[in-house]
Amino acid sequence: MATASTKRWWKNSIVYQIYPKTFCDSNDDGIGDIPGIISKLHYLKDLGVDILWLNPVYASPGFADGYDISDYKQINTDYGTMEDMERLIRRAKRLGIKIVMDLEINHTSTAHEWFKKALEGDPKYRGYYFFRSGNGMNRPPNNWDAFVGGRAWSHTEDGNYYLHLFGEKTADLNWHNPEVFEEFTEIMRFWLDKGIAGFKFNDVNIIYKDSLADGKWRISLKGKEHYLNKEGCHKLLKRFSEEIFAKYKTFTVGEPLLVNFNDARLLSDENRAELDTVIFSSEMDETFKCIKWFNKKYNPFKLIRKIDEWQNTLEVPANYLENLNQIRSVKAFGNLGKNWEQSSKLLCGLNLSLRGVPFIFEGEEIGMTDSDEGAVVRDFYKDMIDFRKNSLALSEGSYRKVASPSDVYIFTREAKEERFYVYCNLTSNNKVVEFYGDKIVFGNYPNGECNINYLKPYEFRIVASNI
Repeated sequence: MATASTKRWWKNSIVYQIYPKTFCDSNDDGIGDIPGIISKLHYLKDLGVDILWLNPVYASPGFADGYDISDYKQINTDYGTMEDMERLIRRAKRLGIKIVMDLEINHTSTAHEWFKKALEGDPKYRGYYFFRSGNGMNRPPNNWDAFVGGRAWSHTEDGNYYLHLFGEKTADLNWHNPEVFEEFTEIMRFWLDKGIAGFKFNDVNIIYKDSLADGKWRISLKGKEHYLNKEGCHKLLKRFSEEIFAKYKTFTVGEPLLVNFNDARLLSDENRAELDTVIFSSEMDETFKCIKWFNKKYNPFKLIRKIDEWQNTLEVPANYLENLNQIRSVKAFGNLGKNWEQSSKLLCGLNLSLRGVPFIFEGEEIGMTDSDEGAVVRDFYKDMIDFRKNSLALSEGSYRKVASPSDVYIFTREAKEERFYVYCNLTSNNKVVEFYGDKIVFGNYPNGECNINYLKPYEFRIVASNI
């Protein structure tokens, strides 16, 4: 397994995800906006952020958190203007912060001009999407299911159907059509020429449909074998990499669906030259399911196992503990009672100690409060980020899990002349563990309060070891 010591500029960056609608409202209209983001740039720089990942800011009717894009070259008027966006890029650049934009390439909004022209019968734009006649008796062209439930096809006024793997307000793009590739090549260059540093691609592994045949019967997502992780998708990403990403030296992130670790490795292996890294949302979703949907406590062992697999599978893992679609990590994996502060800091330390690129979701650095307690957690994030950036072991070193109790995560990070043992007690109880190393160099309890025989509830501890 290679380490993260790649020569790419983003290798030691801290990524901060912003959902513009909720981040910062500059004009008191109840909606976050781009001027609000600009007003927080110095705060983010002080925290130690290197890259801002913006959830979609494009023109959109807003039926799918902005992923239903109606114009890729215009800004959602709720968030501001193109001039605001250009100002954000310029001011972030002055502070040494790069911008990565979220880009949906599986589908557009049905309000997009391309789709409108397609409905009008323009043959060029009909070829941008999947329009098909029904299968007789008012049945859609095939039996595919949508990710949001129901059929993946909707009627048009002329009696035909269009494909949408998500809601009916979106329409899937036909990536067999070379003109679609050319459109998105131009869209990406448009934004890269404005000074952004790359893209995060949503739903990236379902964009290529190799057949529209009926899918095998299953309870949900019938048809997925015809579009999930197809070779055509890999070929498209390789073309983008050769023709765009390599020329602009971008940072590219994929967020695939229903992906396992091996699928993700194919998407982000450096030698394959497709994407730089992959966000493992589907794997983390499984960890969150029992918490979010069934109000059950999570199993630390499952979280540890998934992260360990992640660390050992990907060339450069994208590490995160929360995002737009999941509940706050301190609520899911921590303790909102008397150990709130310790568990918030523990999760920070865990995320920032792993091999790969750390992703922080807006507000994660203050836990679930804007109070003085939140400021204490924020200071811990700031110190931990600084500690990571000044440590070769944490920023570039190898990773190895160490045997431990099932609800305690212990691993090493090691580089030339520097080795750390990282201890994470993911429970509200004292845990007896075997300690290695010589000196505590970072933690969420004062050194004088740390016990030499056990970890305290939600204790995070980094111990240096002489090499």
